[in-house]
Amino acid sequence: MERSECALCGCQRSVFTCARCTSDMLQQRRTMLMALQADVAVLRKKAEFALNSKNGLVDAEHRLDACMKRVEAMADKVMKTREKLCSERIALVERTTVFERRSERVEQDQHRLDQEQLIVKQLHEPVLECLDLQISWADENVAHVRGDKIRELFSLFGLVPEPQQSPEDPQAPYKNRGHRPHFRTIALLPLPISGRYEVMPPEVVAGALGKIIHLLTLIAKHVRATYPHPMVYNGSFSTIGNTNEGAGCHTLYPDGSVGFDRGVAMLHENVVYLGSTQGIPEHKLHRSDLLGNLLQIYQSPALGTLAEHVTPAETPDDGSIMGQSAFFVDSQSLTTSTVILPDYSMMKR
Repeated sequence: MERSECALCGCQRSVFTCARCTSDMLQQRRTMLMALQADVAVLRKKAEFALNSKNGLVDAEHRLDACMKRVEAMADKVMKTREKLCSERIALVERTTVFERRSERVEQDQHRLDQEQLIVKQLHEPVLECLDLQISWADENVAHVRGDKIRELFSLFGLVPEPQQSPEDPQAPYKNRGHRPHFRTIALLPLPISGRYEVMPPEVVAGALGKIIHLLTLIAKHVRATYPHPMVYNGSFSTIGNTNEGAGCHTLYPDGSVGFDRGVAMLHENVVYLGSTQGIPEHKLHRSDLLGNLLQIYQSPALGTLAEHVTPAETPDDGSIMGQSAFFVDSQSLTTSTVILPDYSMMKR
């Protein structure tokens, strides 16, 4: 062991273990330790007090820092949103400007178009009116020519009105007194005005009704008419009614059956329909005089007018000619007949 002097008393190390020095040194060390412990206790108290007194402030500072961070984030978001809104506003203003320019151009074009239309209307309206007048005149002329052709058809069938006597003849009323016609003829075949077909030979009635059907079918081709009841011309055995059903198709041959009466009623309805298309109202037509009604159509100034599409009534009114024609046909009898043609009044022996 190396020997050296004591740092306190200068004694040799060999005598380092003297009691006085050791006691003083221990006392000094003990005093310093106690002072250090006191300082540590004081510092601990101060630190504890500081911590206890500043804990709320620290929490507030932490909360404030967090709020500041959120505020900064919201401020950044607001700035970005504001920038986006500004850009959208600028784009909207640009689009609005474009729309305004386009609206102005559209208004200008519309104004120019209105002016051009006004000019065109002023220029072409008289021409169009003239064309309309020419078309109407052409239609009238065509209808007049068509009416002349139909009257020629009437003449071919020998169905023309009797020539009227001059009104200057003072004896005309006395000559015609008591000479009312009871029969009318078509193709020299007579038919009674009263509709009593049983007083006539069946072949004559069937032939006359066949001629009427033939005439009606030819007129329908000229005026483009579609009759309520279809008709098929077959001479004295012409048929009328729906050909798809046997019960609805009737042969116009006076055999005393109900089918003949219904066929005559259908023929009346077809004549009434033709008269309505040619300007003859229904109340002016006779209830049983087929040929007389055709003569009224012959004399109509509107003869030749194209027929419009008219849907036939399914059930005719009992007060109209269509509803009463079948009744008058069913009421025929020999006892009620007053006039018979001389040529057909005698029975063949």
